[in-house]
Amino acid sequence: MNKEEVREQLSLVIKNSEYVRVTDSHPLELYLGKNEKGNPTLRFNGMFQPVKVVGNSLLEIKQVKTTDYYSLLFCFNSTDNLSLFYNFCEDIISQTENYSGTNGYIEIVNRYNQWKKMFYGSSKLLNENEIIGLIGELMFLKNYAIGKYRTTTGLNGWSGPEPTHKDFSYGDDWFEIKTINSFKNSVFISSIEQLDSENDGRLVVYRMEKMSPCFNGISLNNLVSEIMQSLALDTDKDIFVEKLKQVGYAYNEVYDNYIYNYISVDAYLVNSEFPRLKASRLPAGIGKVQYEVLLKMIEKFKEMI
Repeated sequence: MNKEEVREQLSLVIKNSEYVRVTDSHPLELYLGKNEKGNPTLRFNGMFQPVKVVGNSLLEIKQVKTTDYYSLLFCFNSTDNLSLFYNFCEDIISQTENYSGTNGYIEIVNRYNQWKKMFYGSSKLLNENEIIGLIGELMFLKNYAIGKYRTTTGLNGWSGPEPTHKDFSYGDDWFEIKTINSFKNSVFISSIEQLDSENDGRLVVYRMEKMSPCFNGISLNNLVSEIMQSLALDTDKDIFVEKLKQVGYAYNEVYDNYIYNYISVDAYLVNSEFPRLKASRLPAGIGKVQYEVLLKMIEKFKEMI
């Protein structure tokens, strides 16, 4: 069952406290419906010993005992961002459709624990420049930093939310990430600190093309979800979520309207010959500097990453 099928099945439920089984062939008794308040709910019925499961303001968790069985209910308490709940239901249903064990309850609870950190809210929305910039940093984190430096170190080295630091730093290694539209021929350097260092570093430039929302490309929400689900340790999930909070991201379906096609990525060695401004060379009295680097002028610094 995919996200759209989840939405359609929930739309067919008219009455409160009404539930419909997801499919008769599913090995677990999973139901979609509405709780007594009319909120969309995913329900599991079975024989199990309840453990503590913590919800939050967006997703309320209930565990109810009836005469014949227990019920575990995930109730979504918002009219916004329903696609997040649909994604959650799709994941729970699809990840358990081949379950052959004897404790489906624990299987569902463990899967929820991988998702729960996504259910936090924020009134702030990132603008388009912030969205594409964050996409580039997350792609670098996913495709390079975690693989090279291992998961926990890779996550801890991401300091993009802190404006006076390099986006990523690991010992003497540092990386500044820029994401630009495919037609641009320069990158914007918003502070002296971004490229200023006594150690050689890397300027990593992602080129992206903005597409229509129906294009099967890269979106911020999906990228965050992919990384979150790839993290095995709860401690790593906590680090990741905290970094996202610092940069101002919380799941919002508005971000699904911003879809990008990945074009290319290039890395440039930032050494003593690289064209950049350094704090030690600024005239006295200059407090803040912003500038652009022309990509055609730094071709000789390009290297593999």
